Amino acid sequence: MDISVSEAPVGRLLDGRYRIEALLARGGMATVYKATDTRLGRRVALKVMHAELAADDDFVARFIGEARSVAQLSDPNVVNVFDQGEDDGAVFLAMEYIEGRTLRDVLHERGRLGAALALEVAESVLSALAAAHRAGIVHRDVKPENVLVGNDGRVKVADFGLARAVSSSSKTTRGLLGTVNYISPEQALGEKATPRSDVYSAGIMLYELLVGRPPHDGPTDFVVVRCHIDENVPPPSAAVPLPPIVDELTLTATARHPEARYADSGEFLAAVRSARASLAGLPGTEPDAGEAAELSQAHAESRDSAGVALNEALVETVLAGEMVDDDDDLDHADAASTADDVPVVSAAGPPPPPPNSARTRVISTPASQGLGSQPHAATPEQAASADEAGPRRSRRGLIMFLLVLLLVVGVAGAAWWYGSGRWDTTPSLLNLSAEQAEAAAADEGFTASQGGEEFSETVEAGLVVATEPGPGEQILDGGEITYILSKGPERYEVPDLTDMTVDAANEALDGLPLTLNVADEAHHDEIAEGHIVSQDVEAGEQARADTEIGVVVSAGPKPIKIEDFTGQPADKAQEALAEAGFKVSTSEDFSDSVEAGHVISQDPTKGTGVRGDVIKLVVSNGPQMVEVPAVVGQPVDEAERTLRELGFHVEVVDLFDGPGGGRKPRVVRVDPVGGSQPHGSTLTLYHF
Repeated sequence: MDISVSEAPVGRLLDGRYRIEALLARGGMATVYKATDTRLGRRVALKVMHAELAADDDFVARFIGEARSVAQLSDPNVVNVFDQGEDDGAVFLAMEYIEGRTLRDVLHERGRLGAALALEVAESVLSALAAAHRAGIVHRDVKPENVLVGNDGRVKVADFGLARAVSSSSKTTRGLLGTVNYISPEQALGEKATPRSDVYSAGIMLYELLVGRPPHDGPTDFVVVRCHIDENVPPPSAAVPLPPIVDELTLTATARHPEARYADSGEFLAAVRSARASLAGLPGTEPDAGEAAELSQAHAESRDSAGVALNEALVETVLAGEMVDDDDDLDHADAASTADDVPVVSAAGPPPPPPNSARTRVISTPASQGLGSQPHAATPEQAASADEAGPRRSRRGLIMFLLVLLLVVGVAGAAWWYGSGRWDTTPSLLNLSAEQAEAAAADEGFTASQGGEEFSETVEAGLVVATEPGPGEQILDGGEITYILSKGPERYEVPDLTDMTVDAANEALDGLPLTLNVADEAHHDEIAEGHIVSQDVEAGEQARADTEIGVVVSAGPKPIKIEDFTGQPADKAQEALAEAGFKVSTSEDFSDSVEAGHVISQDPTKGTGVRGDVIKLVVSNGPQMVEVPAVVGQPVDEAERTLRELGFHVEVVDLFDGPGGGRKPRVVRVDPVGGSQPHGSTLTLYHF
């Protein structure tokens, strides 16, 4: 059964361990179920890949490899990957189960978030992305659907490095890694996704959190993609009132050219934290009560700075002489300030009486007495009472002023300490040795420790190439700075691949970040077919990672057509065959039909050969000379038999044309006469 596309098979035990309880979601790549890990007794989210994708070995290998990489991430804002496995063709991941909803659901309910809450959410998302980028993982599909908001307020990012062509409620285009509303221009153009691509997508999501909709929209996916490529993202303040620093964050992250963006999510995260610190205390930038109820404040910066602004306003009021009239008014002011974070003071108090004034003076009647607010004349007793109350009120006012001033100083000091006083700027340790970096950090009141090594094309080996936090970022006083040492340029020695087969060459490169490319084939007389003739990167050379080594593979010796030289002069035949690349072997023999010095026979006489093959030639010495024996006087039949046995042709001529009288005819003459004659030549015997 294909559980990736069936209705939730409640109760099924997957891999003998995970009991499926309910269907959570279904997407273009996988189906997600709520399940229980029966071995550990915990709730998990089980992500089961669709059957058509599970049948693709390359996709499954990439899925498993990236899942293993994500499982190594250590960040509270990353959805943890617990396990990976396969059961009856179902490839699955067991992940952390988050009780809550997606950020998309939150946006559907709220429309948009305030600046402070949007930046708080962005900080959590960027913390997760920064951890991934440090591990060399690019998410490729940052969007609200992949951000989970737990019921406890935790914000977590899911689907690191696993998104391909996933369908969702937002528009998605096959062939493009990412959702079109959040896809970076370079991804839209088919280029490789980088950490700057994730920065762009996170910037688009921040825009949507602030404004309530993505910056680009259109009737088709193509229109939206072209907007990402051709149009700049407008400042979010053009749609809703926002501080300029929020515009700057969003526009830098969503620059169309990758080089103009933050280098990675770590740099973007630092900028967001700096912006949050700058915005602390500005009116309208803190989350309201409803937002605070929706999302936990666990990741929020201290908001004491808002109290500083309010109390400073109160101090200015006090110093301007705008004091409350009596204890009741002061109590009401304190209560209002506590409830609404807005200082309430009375501005209706009368100015002090002029010196030597009469006993009758003008006073304000409290509204609580129901007498209106018009001044009236005081009696002498009231005037006396007022004279006595004057010094008491002055003393009380002075005491209240000092108390308020002390409170303001205390709150301001506490706010400074928790807001920025504890923080200092990270010194630059770049291009220092480990000892120098630790000493420089100690001089500034920090500790420094090595966090690993990485290759660098620009920083000499053994020197600091990067730090966390980076130079100029904020860090707590006495905090720890982690530095990364350079291993120098990443180079690998190229092995000698000549005369190897392609398979053997690939084995020789196994474990090295170098690739083999068969660039061409060529005939070679000495290197066997299928073996490497040459390589374009010399053996022993130090090459960069991902260098492609082009090789030429032997097609074997070049075939040569064989020409038949039978009956032709032997010297001409030998010269032509040697020039073609053959070796020539000659022997000699007599021939009655082939002229001396010419080829009697050749082996082989046709077809093709290769350089170095041997061609055999038999060269004629002409006919063989045979000594003619003396046969004159011998019976004709005996002489004829002797000459034929020696290879001669014999003709017999009777000189006497008549009966022989019963006697045996005998040879009287041989023509030609005596000596040596060519083998096979004709001899004439005469008799009578």
